[in-house]
Amino acid sequence: MKHSTTQTCIACIHAHAEKIEQVGGRLTRIILDYELKRDLNRELAALSPELQTDEARERIAGRHGLSLVNGKIPVPDMRVEYDTADMEHRNVDLELATRSYRSRSLAEKAKAGFSLYARRGEVQRLRRVMAEREITAEILSL
Repeated sequence: MKHSTTQTCIACIHAHAEKIEQVGGRLTRIILDYELKRDLNRELAALSPELQTDEARERIAGRHGLSLVNGKIPVPDMRVEYDTADMEHRNVDLELATRSYRSRSLAEKAKAGFSLYARRGEVQRLRRVMAEREITAEILSL
């Protein structure tokens, strides 16, 4: 990961952590995409080809707190796990959207329910792309 991307991802975590802490929550753990992919792919690989149905993939995705979108399992850049003020364990999936995102990828990430973040200079362009494609999601500025 490039240094500037790493810094932006850290800023993304800090921005979301502030929101969690403002409502009395406490950050407990960060899980990176490669960790989610490793665990997810391990289960998918254990299925024989004839058992790799959408239903089976959806069950596996669900076990990892993910969803099946257009036959794929979108994986976020990172997952933030936290405890709420009521001590309930929750998580939120964060995605750093960049200007290189294609509208289809952006739509899949939005449909999967990820919280989308973008660098300040890229937010307006990405919002225009989303509006053109009628994608409903908020892109938060870093």
